Amino acid sequence: MYKEHYVFQTKNSENKPIWRYMDFWKFLNLLESRALYFSNSENLGDNYEGRIPLFILDKMLELDRKQGHTRNKDLNDFLEKTMRKNHLISSWSFADRESFAMWKMYAKDKMGIAIETDLEALKNSFDVTDRFIYIGEINYINDENYYFSTGNMFYPFVTKLDFYHFENEIRCITVTGENEESSNKLVEVDLNILIKKIHISPNAKPEFKKLIDILKKEYKLDFEILYSKVNDSWL
Repeated sequence: MYKEHYVFQTKNSENKPIWRYMDFWKFLNLLESRALYFSNSENLGDNYEGRIPLFILDKMLELDRKQGHTRNKDLNDFLEKTMRKNHLISSWSFADRESFAMWKMYAKDKMGIAIETDLEALKNSFDVTDRFIYIGEINYINDENYYFSTGNMFYPFVTKLDFYHFENEIRCITVTGENEESSNKLVEVDLNILIKKIHISPNAKPEFKKLIDILKKEYKLDFEILYSKVNDSWL
């Protein structure tokens, strides 16, 4: 179920479409499992994911040296050894329109799809699980313009360097318990609530649209099927 938390802010995405770009096989797995895939920070590609930005960590460790303790080092060690493993993430994007860059990065073949939903639907889709799901936008920072607090250790999971600002990321996060698998997890969702529209690859053949329509009926779902408006030979 969705759970509010002050670290997770959604003011910029409240009235915008929310997107998830993927290849067909991931979409088919979503339909079959009726669950979203969550992965921990170590498996997301960005080597700084779920970490205290280095320019901030250097200041924290310098403070340790000046004050003669290791509190900040101990905090960072716990983040590295435990929290980056047990905080699991499902990444989405918010934007008024489709993104060429996101198509190219995550769904560039002729059988790619983009799920379109909205914030309330995303939150409500988790009503079918007992897990706590936190949802919030990424705070993009650089060494000249940033806010980062060590008062709550959710901050490393909603903060990224501004190289990734174009993604307009909003992410869902759940935390595993002591005896749970901590590398990845499938979290049940209500697909009828979650999926508002399916946009299919701009280079998809008509047969692919028919296939999506067949799957829609087979899995008893109700969403609109649209061709992407992006028209670019690089996809």
